[in-house]
Order: sequence, then C-alpha cells, then structure tokens
Amino acid sequence: MNNMEIIEQLKEAKAEDVKQVFIALLQDYLTPAFGSMSKRDLDILLFMKLQELDLFPQNPDLYELVSQLRVTRSKARNLLYESKLRHTSPKELDEELKVLLQHPIFLKDQDKIGIEIDNPYLIDHLRSKLKKLNHITDGSFSPELVRLTTDAFIALFESYLPEASKKKIQKAFVEIGAEADKSFKGILKGALKKLGTKLADKAGGELAASAGDYLEPLINASVQQIKARFSTLFNEDSNSNT
Repeated sequence: MNNMEIIEQLKEAKAEDVKQVFIALLQDYLTPAFGSMSKRDLDILLFMKLQELDLFPQNPDLYELVSQLRVTRSKARNLLYESKLRHTSPKELDEELKVLLQHPIFLKDQDKIGIEIDNPYLIDHLRSKLKKLNHITDGSFSPELVRLTTDAFIALFESYLPEASKKKIQKAFVEIGAEADKSFKGILKGALKKLGTKLADKAGGELAASAGDYLEPLINASVQQIKARFSTLFNEDSNSNT
C-alpha cells in the first residue's frame, strides 16, 4: 500500500467515521490556536487518526510504515513510539509483552534468548521492568531484537505469573520428571534449556512458533497442556541417559 492506496482506502471508510475523526483532528489542531501545532506533533496526530480509521493496525510492522508512508526508519520508529506513548497504558503494554514472551527466539550464541519487538516504546517498557528485576538487555546488534540472558528471560516471565500459578506449574513439572527439590526458577530454567536444545536446529520464524506451543500453556498456567507438551522433553532426556 502506498500513499495513493491510503487515499483510496479512506474513500471506502464510513463517512460518519471519517467525519468524527476529522472533527477530533481539527479540535486538536485548533488548540490552543490555529497553526500553533508543530509539524512533528501534526504528523503524529495524523498517524494516530489513520490508526483510528483502521488504515494502520495498532501494532504495525516497522517496515510496513517505512514502505507505505515512504518515511525513514527513524521517523517510522518515532511515529510508533509517540503513538504508543500517547494512548497506551502500562497495563496494555504488559499484555503486549506477555504475548511476545510466548514467542521467543533461542539464540545459538552465548546462551541468549531473543524477543523481536518493533515498537520502541514497548522496548523501553521492557527495559524498565528488567531494571527493576536487576537485569539488563542487549540491543547492540539490532534495535528490534532484544537479547536476554536465560536468567533475565525467566525473571521477566515469572514476574507475570501469580503465586498460585507458579505452584500449579511447579507441581506439573515435578509430576512429569522435574526434580522436586528445585526452586520454581530452577525448574523453569531446566525446562527452557531442554526446549532450546530441542529447537536449536530450527530457523528463527519456525522456532519462535514452536516455542509458543510450549510457553503459552506456561503463561496461562494450563496444567494439562504443560504436561502434554513438556513430558515429551523430559522423557527424551531420560531416554538419552539410559
């Protein structure tokens, strides 16, 4: 979709929706006076109104913005950052992060786990949470691929689990072969290590999808699914030692 396609899509939008969005846009532009808004703020406001009309999703791909709006990568990142900053609550950011945690990429170097995040504001939110958990991120290779140590990933993952869920998950792992005297973090680290080994030979996109099959039951504390998914890993490990 290019600039002309955006116009064509706008023509197909409901007239009442376009009217309401334009009224809201004009109200903002007239505050405190006509023409007082900076071009930067106007660009951000226009982008947010395009999102309201569903011409762009709330979480667009960065390249999607670069190609469709014909802007630099830097400007696209700024539009994403500012739009999220202005209308996304910390609770909503946490929900987005919980979804991304279910689809990590097990990197082959230095025992790291990667999370792909296009939205720079969400990355800042992630770094803030990790700082409170006494961990840091490594974004030196790509601004969209956040690299975490296994311990950092586990600390972040665990922070989204209620205590009752941790107990259910720990019990489920013990029942399928995990060591009963290990802590929750220890059991989770062992399970992730087994999972990373299993998926080590897969390509990034396929790997992330496969990881989600295992981690979604964890974040939702679905005991039966945890047993169904991870029992195979524990059995494979037991068989390899016999």
